[in-house]
Amino acid sequence: MNDINAGAGGDSYGVHIDPGPAPRKMTGFAWSSNMGWICFGETCSAHPECTGTTPQGGAPYANVDASNNLRGWAKICSVPDDDGWISLNCTDTVAGCGSSNYKVSVNFISGSFSGWAFNGLSGTQNGWGWIDFSGVELSDLAEDDAISPPMCTDGVDNDFDGDIDCADSGCTFAEPMCPSIETNCGLIGHVNCCRNSDDDDFDGDIDCADIDCVADPACIPEDLQAGGPAIACTDGVDNDYDGDIDCADSDCVGKQGCEICDNAPLDDDGDGDVDCDDSDCSTAPECTPAWLESKYGNVYSTLGIQGNPPPPGQANATYCITTGGTITGFSSEFGCEEESEGAISLPVGTDGYVSELGRLDVNGILSGRYGTVETITNASQIDASLGGKVYLYNGSSCTTPFLLPARTFMNATGSNSEGNGLLVIKGCDLRITGNLNYDGAGVTQYLRNLASFGVIVLAKYSGTTYQQGGNVYIDPGVSRVVGTIYAERSINTGSTGSRISDVQLRVYGAFVSREVKLERLYSRPTESAELITFDGRAVVNPPPGFQDVSKSLPALGDAF
Repeated sequence: MNDINAGAGGDSYGVHIDPGPAPRKMTGFAWSSNMGWICFGETCSAHPECTGTTPQGGAPYANVDASNNLRGWAKICSVPDDDGWISLNCTDTVAGCGSSNYKVSVNFISGSFSGWAFNGLSGTQNGWGWIDFSGVELSDLAEDDAISPPMCTDGVDNDFDGDIDCADSGCTFAEPMCPSIETNCGLIGHVNCCRNSDDDDFDGDIDCADIDCVADPACIPEDLQAGGPAIACTDGVDNDYDGDIDCADSDCVGKQGCEICDNAPLDDDGDGDVDCDDSDCSTAPECTPAWLESKYGNVYSTLGIQGNPPPPGQANATYCITTGGTITGFSSEFGCEEESEGAISLPVGTDGYVSELGRLDVNGILSGRYGTVETITNASQIDASLGGKVYLYNGSSCTTPFLLPARTFMNATGSNSEGNGLLVIKGCDLRITGNLNYDGAGVTQYLRNLASFGVIVLAKYSGTTYQQGGNVYIDPGVSRVVGTIYAERSINTGSTGSRISDVQLRVYGAFVSREVKLERLYSRPTESAELITFDGRAVVNPPPGFQDVSKSLPALGDAF
């Protein structure tokens, strides 16, 4: 079949099977000492002494089909006319296979041929007859044999074993043509050797699964990169090329510098600080510094106003911020920020409860001028529908604050019923321990039916010397308070001491006091720590004795 066989004739010859997909063309010459030259397929047409029309009709051809069976024709050039044709497969004869089901096959893995071809003279029983191919072998030329161009880089399966170039075991690790290790993928035109999803050295292991890549940054977890988590998890670089940077990388979760800022009570990095209390979260949006918001009202202050500015796009007050001092950190939604506006004082006992904001007629309230006065000893004696009454707790000798637990104040019904009411704490402090709410339903006929709660907490004096009381303390767990609350000394919104456990305090009404201590640490980019919403009840149905103070409000939208 070629000139490298022992006993081959002279000259250079051979039968060639094209590489690539089926059908694989067969061309060239074989030599027989008995028959002489034998051409295969198209080669026959190129030689006048070999050409002719095949018994099948048409020009000669020969190939290997997808089942690795030879098809078509070879010809014994020394036999005249068309009697020299050799059928490689009975399928291609005019008569078909019949009882002589013959063919020649090739195994590209073992390189061995098998089966029979046939030559017979037309109309006679003569000819060469059966031709045995069992002694034929493919050349043992391997994929990596050094010919030009190198067979390991030509994109062809030259040895017909199903593997092309570097994927062929004959070429594997054959540098400089094929990489011997994954990280040398540049030899075959690849980049990012350990993160390109290719088995670049054809050893069965891809990227980080290949031991060659163990030291490649793409195969080292983010927190184990140079410098450890303190550096690699905070440097703004995707060191391991997995698409996640720093703390967004699962490798860094719980490592130094990577506290998750919104999953309390978990201390992700184990440093003892949780979420916004951890310095890692100091710039996180969810850890915005606590701020105050007053909706639909104004903010007044005597000496000045100072605090954390609201997040971008937010404001501390809907309308005006007015003070006798300066404004620092606070802002008005409408830009109404008034400084150095002169004295703005509150009604207190030492001046007869009279100020620029109006007259708080304490004596009249306590004497029953504005509503029936009922003396109480605890909050359970306050009616759910307030009934226009003044509920008086005389705590001049108290040692603990008056406790106001969770309550819902209901609207009154009927033309003569009143939904407003006033709690007066005299000479003692008030502690609000639960949420305070109004009836969820509105009123349809009489504004006097509308629930409207007021609180006055008075201090005890000896002459002009303060002794006790006058403060309001709100427990940290309270999230909702309703009513217009006046405290002669201070209002304290309360805190657990942690931004994590603190909740937002929502107030529907107004705070009036000499000092308001905004203690909540709750923080969100769009939610304030304390939200005070003026709901207008102190104007449309003021609690008993608040009528004059309500008149001092320039408009329905004002709040303290």
